[in-house]
Amino acid sequence: MNPARSLGPAIVHHEYRGIWIYLVSTTLGAIAGTWAYTFIRYTNKPVREISKSASFLKGVENGGAK
Repeated sequence: MNPARSLGPAIVHHEYRGIWIYLVSTTLGAIAGTWAYTFIRYTNKPVREISKSASFLKGVENGGAK
């Protein structure tokens, strides 16, 4: 959702009743996404160490896909 695409016409037509949902939902979505990423990724290990055991990357490490 792009709040600018909704905010511009709302300002031109002076219609502000439903615009709050576009502004609040994008902010809350960004905060929820940040929280979810932090919760899932919370580790002190570097990404390279984590990805060594990932099966989908084994073909890339050996020089090609299997």
